[in-house]
Amino acid sequence: MRNVWLVIQREYLEKVRTKAFIFTTMFIPAVMGLSIFLPTKMATMKSSKVTHIAVVASSQATGDAIRSQLAERSQDIGGKYAVDVDLTATEAEHAALAAKVKSGELDGFLWATDDALAARSVTYTARNVSDFFEGVALQAAVTMARMQLRLTAHGIGPDETKDLMQKVSVKVETGEKKASGEFMFIFTFILGAMLFTTVLVYGISVMRSVLEEKNSRVMEVLLSALTPKELMAGKIIGVAAVGLTQIAIWAALGAVLGGPYALAASQVLKGVSIPPATLVFFAVFFLLGYLLYSSMYAALGALVNTDQEGQQLQIVVMGPLLFAYLMMFGVLRQPNSALAFWLSLVPFFAPLLMYMRIMVQPPPAWQVALSIALLIATIYGMVSLCARIYRIGILMYGKRPTLPEIWKWLKYA
Repeated sequence: MRNVWLVIQREYLEKVRTKAFIFTTMFIPAVMGLSIFLPTKMATMKSSKVTHIAVVASSQATGDAIRSQLAERSQDIGGKYAVDVDLTATEAEHAALAAKVKSGELDGFLWATDDALAARSVTYTARNVSDFFEGVALQAAVTMARMQLRLTAHGIGPDETKDLMQKVSVKVETGEKKASGEFMFIFTFILGAMLFTTVLVYGISVMRSVLEEKNSRVMEVLLSALTPKELMAGKIIGVAAVGLTQIAIWAALGAVLGGPYALAASQVLKGVSIPPATLVFFAVFFLLGYLLYSSMYAALGALVNTDQEGQQLQIVVMGPLLFAYLMMFGVLRQPNSALAFWLSLVPFFAPLLMYMRIMVQPPPAWQVALSIALLIATIYGMVSLCARIYRIGILMYGKRPTLPEIWKWLKYA
């Protein structure tokens, strides 16, 4: 154990002292913050410009209803509308309005005649059609105006009509948890995103660390003082600790810089109960999943001779994680099906799929315990496998080993 600790210490200190570690630790949060803040700010930025449009309708009531609905939604899209109601629904008027749009006299016009509304197909002609929010606002305004007119025609008053058009919130809960299915999926998706990103970034670092020292021939000297298994375990845990340190720093920076958004987040999560065990399992499955895939990257580094070969074969390592991503939707809908049960016990899928089952509908404790035990056993097996490959691989020069050769290494190592 002392030898493993020495390797861990060497790997950890060697990497956290580099300029690359310090630079990426500070640079990546800045880039991520700007990539989230700037697009959101630009998309939600309110404009003082008044959009001048014409609504071509068959009746004044239809035009007034659409104008009223647009006025209500103008606050949501950060703009204002000046709406002219045009009751001349002719081909000549359509051409005249198109000419006004082209010349800049109008920003656009909405063709909302009775025939168009009956066909549920209204046309909006504008100079700029790239504003997604404007399109959504127009569609909602026309839909609600049409509904309002139909209800009014059946003798329902304006106040009652407005009340009927309000959305009804449906809250899904089990009685034991108050978190919605959407929230459960998002929470598991966050785990998957963190695991995928971390494995991709630091797994490659583990592979390169093994590969560089394999090619440097320094390990031929080190292996005289410690076993290949001790060396591999130390390298995997050491590089993993570097990654977890960087993640912890990013989390601390996020907590400090994200303070102003804490109130908004608390309002979004208001009424959502997250059991403490869920957070504990989040940490357990993230850590075990990270160590499992890091050990797979280490085995890949022990197997190949160049960084290019490793990059070409890393899909073999990431494939199981990508498959687990694809199966998350099925497990979310049927967490207790036979397929979900067996897939969640497979160690390569368990970090995502077993955690998804815990979030949606907690399985029996023995299933969770078995999944964790299988994960730990697989990590140990991968480290042993990596060590056996590495023991022979450091003596092989030049060519990429074939599958029969790898089998011989495992057999005789």
